[in-house]
Amino acid sequence: MECLTQKKIRQRLKYIILDLFSVLFAWALFFVFRRLEIESTFIHQIQMFSPIYNFEKILLGIPLYWLFVFWLSGYYNQPLRKSRVEELWQTFVSVLLGCLGLFFILLLNDPVVNYTDYYRSFIVLFLIYFVVIYLARYTLTRIVTYNIHHRVWGFNTLIVGCGEKAMNLYQEFQNMKNSTGEIVRGFISIDSEQSHVPAELILGSERDLDTIIDENEIEEVIVATDGDDMKDFYEVVNRLVGKDVELKIIPKLYDFLVGGVRVTSIYGALLVDLFDVRLSESGKNVKRLMDIMVSALAIVLLSPLLLLVSLLVKVTSEGPVIYKQERVGLKGKPFNIYKFRTMEHNSEGTVPQLSSVNDKRITKVGRVLRKYRIDEIPQFFNVLKGDMSLVGPRPERPYYEQQIIEKVPYFKVIHKVRPGITSWGMVMYGYADTVDKMIERLKYDIIYLENISVTVDVKILIYTIRTVLTGKGI
Repeated sequence: MECLTQKKIRQRLKYIILDLFSVLFAWALFFVFRRLEIESTFIHQIQMFSPIYNFEKILLGIPLYWLFVFWLSGYYNQPLRKSRVEELWQTFVSVLLGCLGLFFILLLNDPVVNYTDYYRSFIVLFLIYFVVIYLARYTLTRIVTYNIHHRVWGFNTLIVGCGEKAMNLYQEFQNMKNSTGEIVRGFISIDSEQSHVPAELILGSERDLDTIIDENEIEEVIVATDGDDMKDFYEVVNRLVGKDVELKIIPKLYDFLVGGVRVTSIYGALLVDLFDVRLSESGKNVKRLMDIMVSALAIVLLSPLLLLVSLLVKVTSEGPVIYKQERVGLKGKPFNIYKFRTMEHNSEGTVPQLSSVNDKRITKVGRVLRKYRIDEIPQFFNVLKGDMSLVGPRPERPYYEQQIIEKVPYFKVIHKVRPGITSWGMVMYGYADTVDKMIERLKYDIIYLENISVTVDVKILIYTIRTVLTGKGI
């Protein structure tokens, strides 16, 4: 059976293939319009048909251009459970902006008799593309929605909890006229709760969570515990970080009052995706595009500095130029972070040790690199690989993360986004040389997650550059 990720990939490919055929068909219709309406007034007298409009020559460029526009709009990010209202608006905006781009790239060079032909061309171009693309998308989304509503398709769901709240949620799913896709396979019992669930529906306790998820091919987990004790809740959350499942909770009234809940569905059970990022789908892709472009540009422009620093590190101390260290990244997945080595080779030993300002293990060259954060430059390669972002919570080592979780059980919530080369915490607090300081810096990361945007990223980058130039890197 397909896992959730495979289902998303398969459905995403369907939308991409459908869009490819749609944009090519729409371009063919517009090409016919140009031939019959725009060029017919002069094509017989003079050969002014611009080569840039040759149908065959730009046949490859047109679909690639539109796929980029649609990717930038975030349309392919969530291929399942699409909102048809949101889809209509998303299609309208992306097609409008895409047509504006085509107008300035192609139509502005169009040979015409008078300027009204430009307006006619743009309006027809937009109408053709919007109607063709939206009708195709609407048809596919309609099929998917129908199958989900009528329980032809669904997502294996596990409810954590066996109390009154969990049972009410189960009955709500069962009594829905139009299903939202949850196929409840069973419940997880919580020791502190009195069971209101039939014994045959309880698949095991929270200790068996990992096994139950794997054996039942669970795709969605909903935490619906009765008690206010957050210990059980955080234990479940921490165990599910990194698994290929969606994690949802039932929000409380307080969450609504403080603005901590974002709801996209107006019917069905009121659930919140715990790892949902407070950033639009287009914002997520714009952030990633900015990561790639800035990192690639930085590597090219700083390549002389990279070579110089590599040489200095190599000739002034023994050991590799690049220091690799395991950190915890997006969705709790480990990765190797790259830095210029600033300490003596093998100076740490078997037990991880945090460095401080006056750490004797730091080399003379390393002290300068740290002061101006030059040792962080190789992390642009981490960004290109997708391990990191330019801006995001600083990644910690697994050894220290476990110590933080013992004191702050909600720490793993920062794994909903890629870790960053710089962060709000780094700008406001700087480096942390103790676990307590890491926890103190964590509050800035939480604030960042609640206010995440491309604009905030740009501000943090500007402050980081100022920090680097003033030599306040440590």
